[in-house]
Amino acid sequence: MKMPRITTLFTAAAAVLLAGCMNEDLHIDNRNDKDAEKGYLSLAGLSVECVTDYKPVDTGVESKSLAATRAGEPDVNTFDCMILDATGTQTVKTFKYGARPTDKIELDKGNYIFKMQSSEIPAAEWENPVYGLAEPFTITRNETTSLTDLVCKLLNIQVSVSYSADLKAALSDDTTTTITVGGNSLVFALNETRSGYFLAPLPKNNIDVLVKGSYKAEGKDEASRFEMNATIKDVKGGQYSDITLYIEYSTEGSIAIDAKIDGWVVDEEIVCDFSTFISENIIDDDENKPTITWLDNDIDTPITLSDDKFDSRGNCLVDFYIDVEAKNTIASMLVEISSSNGEFMSSLGSYNLTSSFDLCDAGAAGNSLRIMGYPGKDEVKGKELVSFDLKPQMKLLKEFVGTHNFKATVKDAKGGICEKTLSIVIPGEEVGPVIKWEGYNIDQRYPIVDGMTVDITVDAPAGIKAFEVKIVSDTLTPQELAGVGLCDNINLVNPEDSVDSTGKLEDKSGIEDALKNFGFPTGSSVLNQTRVEFSITNFLGLLSFTGNGEHNFIMKVTDNDGVQKTKTLMLVKE
Repeated sequence: MKMPRITTLFTAAAAVLLAGCMNEDLHIDNRNDKDAEKGYLSLAGLSVECVTDYKPVDTGVESKSLAATRAGEPDVNTFDCMILDATGTQTVKTFKYGARPTDKIELDKGNYIFKMQSSEIPAAEWENPVYGLAEPFTITRNETTSLTDLVCKLLNIQVSVSYSADLKAALSDDTTTTITVGGNSLVFALNETRSGYFLAPLPKNNIDVLVKGSYKAEGKDEASRFEMNATIKDVKGGQYSDITLYIEYSTEGSIAIDAKIDGWVVDEEIVCDFSTFISENIIDDDENKPTITWLDNDIDTPITLSDDKFDSRGNCLVDFYIDVEAKNTIASMLVEISSSNGEFMSSLGSYNLTSSFDLCDAGAAGNSLRIMGYPGKDEVKGKELVSFDLKPQMKLLKEFVGTHNFKATVKDAKGGICEKTLSIVIPGEEVGPVIKWEGYNIDQRYPIVDGMTVDITVDAPAGIKAFEVKIVSDTLTPQELAGVGLCDNINLVNPEDSVDSTGKLEDKSGIEDALKNFGFPTGSSVLNQTRVEFSITNFLGLLSFTGNGEHNFIMKVTDNDGVQKTKTLMLVKE
């Protein structure tokens, strides 16, 4: 029953590879054949407009004008112009728009892209909009193609933050709203009027909103601290989000902070997919808020666990007794883990852990957490006092040099919140191979989208001794990999030593060629190399063909000093 799918998959894989080869052959022919067919591009009649105004969505409330907040009008004559091949990866010609060629430009027949951009897009900057366009065109034999009226639009994501008058009057001056897109952040102060501009690394992006500050209710002498999070989903480059925070008054007389999101894009109305704001009730009684303490230690001060803090068996000699008290009972206890050591973050998966979990609902990770010293669900949820010892976790942590942060956020049944971060430093020099996915956080899972690139770099100062890749996929199974001549356990140094868990791939002589065709390095391109760069973008076509599901590439690199590092490239086809 599997043969038809394997045959079809093999056909698809062959099509992907052959298409690449055919394109390469055609490119070589055009480049080397003096009699190649030519055509022409004319920019003589080209006129470019840069649009900076946005059409507001009708939300039924008054919204501020984008035109009033944008930076100065751009001069299109200073814009960089590029003629690119159809893939957008090879540059054929570059010039400034103000110095564009007046004569016809001779080009090989085929498909091209005319790209124009005001500047490089910064990761995150104040009042720095970037405008541009990408116009495809075709050159035919002995004919002239003309580009005429084109429009440059905003390329980055614009965000502004404001507050309703009654809320702003009750907030402390140190109140901030942190906006994060693709790992890049700007912090908006309470009186910030500028817009922030962010790089859009993906076709659809999340805008993460974090608000921190103090709120002083009317008639109260003391202010109360608060912290809230929200996410605006599926935002594209060229969109503008105006975030307005306000007080939501309930019929019971209590109040909470909420948010309204207005969205604009040139010539198009958009709907911001806004995840429900965590509208925490303002708690005025500090005495009843939850507390997190570390017995006989200051939890706010990082601790360094040097070798003398462990016995000969690796057991930690420092007590890590943590007390959590919530007079209104614990509703949730969120633990968020971060670290300077990527290897440590990757190791969490081996314990069925993610970088964040709620001890009140840990699910499948519950057993692993108990081994590490964390309490179980029934020992936390609904309790007023929880005590536990994290000392067992220190023995595991000792193997990973760097700074490791454990942020705990406890919320009680009435909305009161306490947040503390335990920072642990394991001294020493971080050594061994470093595996990165250029332009992405390799420790996160990403959806497969059009235009995505998967460029991997491995730096190993001592030289690479072994490089193994294990493919674990919901849809690209070991059986189907064997059907296209690949293994699910790949040895890049010695491809013929790769392991096929199905036992069906008897002849492994063709594995090396198959790996090379898909973009994987092999043999001497890996062995003893101190830096390896490769792209497996071509492999995405095969993953997309197999249907929806998660795909993991577990990359294990060992250097000549015997140091081993593991990273997992995590993708999902939705």
